Amino acid sequence: MSSLSFDASRDHRITREEAASLVQAFQSHAAAGEHRASAFNRSAFDQLLAQPGAAGIRIYRACHRDGSPTMVMVAVDAKGVDIDSPEATFVQNSHDCPPFCVGSCLSTTD
Repeated sequence: MSSLSFDASRDHRITREEAASLVQAFQSHAAAGEHRASAFNRSAFDQLLAQPGAAGIRIYRACHRDGSPTMVMVAVDAKGVDIDSPEATFVQNSHDCPPFCVGSCLSTTD
């Protein structure tokens, strides 16, 4: 685990070329049919960031009970700590690729 502090003002943007290179590096080692991406509606991000104290979002790699992969998102505060109150919102229910890969400019499908 990293000992670096969370920077709530960090600029996370990269070029399209960098994005494509990173995605293709992963996918070159991915097995046929392996989970490649997850798409979330805008409202998922809005709901997470609307929580009191939210300064960012952490995305966890996760698995369903049947072992199939998914992603879980949780808001983090300005220190990078998960917001885990009884009222906290957690997000999953993504559109996973595959099978929902239409329109993905960075992902290659099997």
